[in-house]
Amino acid sequence: MTGFAGVLLLVLAGCESTSSQALDADTSRAQFRTQVPQSLYDVAFANAMAEQIAGGCPNLSLNRSQIRQSMKTVADDLEAKGYRESDFVYLERNLPRKRIQDDAIRYIQGNGIVIGVPDTMCSAGRSEIAKKSAIGTFLKG
Repeated sequence: MTGFAGVLLLVLAGCESTSSQALDADTSRAQFRTQVPQSLYDVAFANAMAEQIAGGCPNLSLNRSQIRQSMKTVADDLEAKGYRESDFVYLERNLPRKRIQDDAIRYIQGNGIVIGVPDTMCSAGRSEIAKKSAIGTFLKG
């Protein structure tokens, strides 16, 4: 799931240090370090799954501009809440790998994907695109 780490690096690249005025207390930042903000996890996970689907389906590709826009929106929101570059560096080094793995397995099983069988990847990708889900918006084809 290197896609998740890559997406977090996109967030990091777009972040600048914010003043502590935007952050009510260090407690919020401390909580960030123990629990990934759901908005960040959702976008990063959708990107990671879209990356896996596009990599397994020759008819689909990543919609990189939509990924960048979504990550920028999340990063801007977190910056407005006072999160700092150091928080993203910390998170990137301490990804919730078990959670990512468990969610990916559930997604794969729940969507009839067979790793190494392009038709199942393509079917899942087309379904996501049709639903206009977060994963689907990160795919094109």
